[in-house]
Amino acid sequence: MNDTVVKETIAEAHAIASQGRFWMGLFGAGFVIGLTGPFGTYDVLSAPLRIGYWLVVVIATFWLGHLVSFAVATWAEACGLGSPMSVGTGALTASVPVTALLAGFHATIFAVSFWTDALRLFPYVAVISIAVAAFAETLAARNVIPADTADARAEPAWLDQLPAHLGRDLILLQAQDHYVRAVTERGETLIRSGIQEAADALGDFGVRIHRSWWVARKAVRAYRYRKGAPVVVLSNGLELPVGRIYRRSARKALR
Repeated sequence: MNDTVVKETIAEAHAIASQGRFWMGLFGAGFVIGLTGPFGTYDVLSAPLRIGYWLVVVIATFWLGHLVSFAVATWAEACGLGSPMSVGTGALTASVPVTALLAGFHATIFAVSFWTDALRLFPYVAVISIAVAAFAETLAARNVIPADTADARAEPAWLDQLPAHLGRDLILLQAQDHYVRAVTERGETLIRSGIQEAADALGDFGVRIHRSWWVARKAVRAYRYRKGAPVVVLSNGLELPVGRIYRRSARKALR
């Protein structure tokens, strides 16, 4: 699981860093904050130094806060903590290193007490971190991708394991110890297999959306958000959760 969290966090960083608008917004925010000079920096630093200082602070705190928050939220969700609790846990955890970074900057440049400044800053950083995390989740929720139900793909050999009376219209697989529960349009059965092993054998016929769930592409009717968490809606009416570590691959596969 730790490897997956690291890989997803690196992928998240790469996805954000590749967006030109993101960098424009980040530099713009640092420039504007530098001009206004909050927390006494307007009186202490000249305009060029002040702008440079806040550019460094904004960029450093964003990356530190966002990546720590993302990694912790991903880990928390993988451990079974649902949204929005996993997002809140990630944001609060990220507040600690961000506060330490800011207090370190202040102690170095303004010669203030590190611990006194950290205790003063932490409530503000925590509120801002939670607000930013909630805003990011809201933006993600707006980007809903409808599934293409007309997508036809060659049937993989794995379907031969299904009993004849259940047909071959596979809808989903659910992990159950050393078995998977295979559900078709006609019913369900247990097949001795790990869910990742089955997902690998089924290939592009479907997509893994959760540590416990795999779904067939043609069975997906929608990808949307429910109470702040992504779900896929299936042809049999079920709504299944999309795990955080599977969101990027699921959205890409169902696009």
